[in-house]
Amino acid sequence: MRIIAVEDEPIFANTIRRIVEDDLGYELVGMTDNSEEMLRFFVSMKPDLALMDIHINGSMNGIEVAKKISNSEFSVPIIFITSYEDKAIFDSAKEANPYAYITKPIDADLLQRTIELAISRYAKSNHIEDGKQWKSDILIRDHFFIKTETNQLQKVAIKDILVVEIIEKTCQITTKEKTFTVKMPLKEIEERLPITDFVQIHRNTIVNAYFIDNIDLQDNVLTIGKNHYDISRRHKENLLSRLNMLK
Repeated sequence: MRIIAVEDEPIFANTIRRIVEDDLGYELVGMTDNSEEMLRFFVSMKPDLALMDIHINGSMNGIEVAKKISNSEFSVPIIFITSYEDKAIFDSAKEANPYAYITKPIDADLLQRTIELAISRYAKSNHIEDGKQWKSDILIRDHFFIKTETNQLQKVAIKDILVVEIIEKTCQITTKEKTFTVKMPLKEIEERLPITDFVQIHRNTIVNAYFIDNIDLQDNVLTIGKNHYDISRRHKENLLSRLNMLK
């Protein structure tokens, strides 16, 4: 996960950097203390989430920056981190629709839980089915956020997925680099994949058509890279109708 942060106090900036990179293992792609550079970060860095102090340097405070971001095409979940517990400040911060709000000092466990809450709320605000997929360790937009064994949120682009299949009663999502195990049923994942790119070839297997290397129509086997996947009779006709075939 790519995170940017705005913090004008060096001691807290160092704490955020240590927690995000060392304790949680995420990528801190930008750290600044002012509003103008923060807005530039959103355009150039394309982060997945932002940590925002309210009182920052520049022509705008953190609340004003958050409002601009939430109304732009670069909108991402924003977590306010502040030293202030004043009700007026909190009420003002709510107007920017942050996805979470925590006060300093922070620790790794608190920030991890807050990030998960922010991502979950972000899913719901984007009209994703009532957080159902979050409970199953997966979130979809133009990518998945998948919970790993180390409790991190791994970003996986949909276009990079090769195969989704059931292996020993668990559902696995495979890319060229890695395989992830998730709790969501195959049927629910299928409903969230673009039908123009993915096709089911077996009751246990969905493949990305872009990565198909070969189809053996005699043995009903499909090849992606070095791996072979069975094509069931039930799904064979649909598979062939979806492909651009040269006879």
